[in-house]
Amino acid sequence: MSTIQKRISVNFDNLNQWIDSRDNLLGYLLLLPAVLVFLFLSVLPILYGIWISFHSGAGSNLDFVGLSNYQNLLFADSNFWHSVWLGAVYAVYSVVLQTVAGVAIALLLNETFRFQNFVRTLVLVTYLIPTVAVAIIFRFLLDHQIGVLNYYLITYTPVDDTINFFSQELAIHSVTWISGWKFTIFVVLIILARLQSIDSELYELARINGANAFRRFIDVTYPHIRSALFLVILLRGIFMFNKFDMIYILTRGGPFDSTRTMVIYAYYQAFGRADYGTGAAVTTIMFLLLAVVAIIYFYYFAPEEEVES
Repeated sequence: MSTIQKRISVNFDNLNQWIDSRDNLLGYLLLLPAVLVFLFLSVLPILYGIWISFHSGAGSNLDFVGLSNYQNLLFADSNFWHSVWLGAVYAVYSVVLQTVAGVAIALLLNETFRFQNFVRTLVLVTYLIPTVAVAIIFRFLLDHQIGVLNYYLITYTPVDDTINFFSQELAIHSVTWISGWKFTIFVVLIILARLQSIDSELYELARINGANAFRRFIDVTYPHIRSALFLVILLRGIFMFNKFDMIYILTRGGPFDSTRTMVIYAYYQAFGRADYGTGAAVTTIMFLLLAVVAIIYFYYFAPEEEVES
């Protein structure tokens, strides 16, 4: 190679490096607005909440107390641990109910039948109803004095007295099933989308080999929806553990703290007792708990490997 050719080659290499550097810089500049929005709307509020958790009081009357709020919650507040337990029960109960019902409904909607599109639309519309509206409607439907459900139970069944669905014993079950009615459709959407991608020939081959409906689900359906299930369980667990509006509208955390989950307890501390520091400490502990659970979940189930496979 001549000297001129070497110089031309070097110049082209420098030009390519300069173009690549400009492309990289342009990419960073295009990402900058999204990063700034994420920092402003997510990271800064989290850091501010953690900072408040080391203080006591409310508004501008915040006094630095160090780890005192955490010590009181972890070692001297039995109500806090009760809220942790209720939050875990509500989350697990809800995830199991919504996952089982969601998969079953998705399997039914995946079948071919008359008015299929209309039925799918009708089922999916429930997810569009605001949570506040759902909670208020069910609050009246299940009212033990004027509720429609109690009227039909007394009129058409052997039940001779009204049932208080929001009593201390039944409140957590009522809240969970109402939440299931509202949020199961999220599971249906994810699973149904995954079912649509399964090759129908796989089911035909399974039928030819004599597989019944259960074996077709185990051998064909489940391996294809497994990664989606892992994602759904994680997301629903996080969402339901943090769910505030449904519980607060239905029960306000009562009766007798029977539905006072961690998020309701944090609200009570911050706005009921005007103690922002303790409320922020509860939410910080919630964040840490969810982070630990998510890490353990990803470690043992490795959903990213499921997606790749």
